[in-house]
Amino acid sequence: MVPYRSILIVGGGTAGWMAAAYLQRVLGSNPELPVQIRLVEAPEIGSIGVGEATVPTLQATLQAMGIPESALFTQADATLKNGIRFVGWKHGGSAASDRYDHPFDPPVTLAGHSTMVHWMNLHQRGLSTKAFDEAGGVQTALYEKNLSPKFLNSPDYQAPITYAYHLDAIKLATLLRTVATSRGVQHSQGEVTEVEVGEAGIQAVRLKDGQRLTADLYIDCTGFASLLIGKALDVPWVSYADSLLCDRAVACPIAHPDAQQPLRSYTTATARGAGWTWEIDLQTRTGTGYVYSSAHCSDDEALATLRQLHGSAVPMAEPRLLKMRIGHRARMWEKNCLALGLAGGFIEPLESTGIYLIERALQSFLDYLPATPSATQGRSKFNALMGDLYDELRDFILLHYIISGRRDTPFWRDYTEEVAVPPSLQELLDLWNEKLPHNTDIQRKQSLFASGNYFYILAGLNRLPSQGIGPARYLPPAVSQEALAHIAKIRAAAVQQSPTMREYTQKMRAL
Repeated sequence: MVPYRSILIVGGGTAGWMAAAYLQRVLGSNPELPVQIRLVEAPEIGSIGVGEATVPTLQATLQAMGIPESALFTQADATLKNGIRFVGWKHGGSAASDRYDHPFDPPVTLAGHSTMVHWMNLHQRGLSTKAFDEAGGVQTALYEKNLSPKFLNSPDYQAPITYAYHLDAIKLATLLRTVATSRGVQHSQGEVTEVEVGEAGIQAVRLKDGQRLTADLYIDCTGFASLLIGKALDVPWVSYADSLLCDRAVACPIAHPDAQQPLRSYTTATARGAGWTWEIDLQTRTGTGYVYSSAHCSDDEALATLRQLHGSAVPMAEPRLLKMRIGHRARMWEKNCLALGLAGGFIEPLESTGIYLIERALQSFLDYLPATPSATQGRSKFNALMGDLYDELRDFILLHYIISGRRDTPFWRDYTEEVAVPPSLQELLDLWNEKLPHNTDIQRKQSLFASGNYFYILAGLNRLPSQGIGPARYLPPAVSQEALAHIAKIRAAAVQQSPTMREYTQKMRAL
């Protein structure tokens, strides 16, 4: 018995159209076992459009959907991303002394030890003054000169170093819609006025024009409104408001002052009095915004902070205020309804995980695709995995705040003195008082961030053991000096060989 012969996706945007394109590619391409996929969206509701930075998993997802990488550059205003630069998170300064980088390349093993060990060996002996992000890996060498992680002749979705994208989320949704509908996904517009519920879950969706739509599986992509999973099926919400304080964002794109100006190949996240601001260079504009806590900053104050950031730059649209609900549904797959995107949950976008959570949910759903509609074990496993993933992302985002040295505003004092640290994160911090992070420390059912990711944050915010630990205590300094000298040579070669981000985007647009 085939469980799903028809799928109705309610809501568009990045979540809806990624689901449509992905599921059509995987489930809808066999003429002997056809699966009808339909997406219905309200015409007056657009994509929220704040997820402009991504993580490297998107490469494989787009490749699996058969989308040429060049389409991102010609149709979604894309640039490439080497990682994130954090400014002002240590003590509130804006100088180079108060910044650190979180690149995508993981610490590598040389002479039997990770570069984390080699760097700690020299750092704690006073034999190296370079920060770990400048000494322990290659990718940050590309930051300063705005260089691309890909060569001009790199094949689609391949590069000598790991990378992600900056892109216009609304244009990405349009690209995915074109792909999905060209492959057979049915698309219609209409406002949902009623959701019929029965013992098996959703029975039908009624539209304002009188249509009654039915399917075997319903996918809720209605954003924070959560019309299906929340309002109709009444699945509880698991709030992270006591851990992650930021619940608002104001966003506004600004024009490049020069059409040929250098394009930064990293995201900038600058700590502010009640949150943080982002800057993301796309080909034709810079995406900016302020993520903040409404308990510590009014909307007017946030808008004033964003305008101050803009300086003389020209806004390309009116600022948009976004009210964020931080947390997730207790069950993101309930009976015959799957929730994706904001309908399923949301973590503030400090580490660019919004689109990743859509990808991961789709992939896990297919992993646990039931043999019959009544099967429950796979659905239960899916919900446990997704809940654990949200907890992991909560912990990783929280880490950036609670180990900061800032105490200059009520927001930072609340984060560093009042917020309760979840046991899952506190256990790691206690362990890392005694040793360097290792992947075996992170006992998650599934994980996006590895030990090296945690170490970039720990080292960047000076949250390190004060004494020599583990292998670094016994390792001869000369071995570590040679290892990091080897990294320095690779960094220099990467700078010499890599094109600028502007050069790479121009090449991709010319294809």
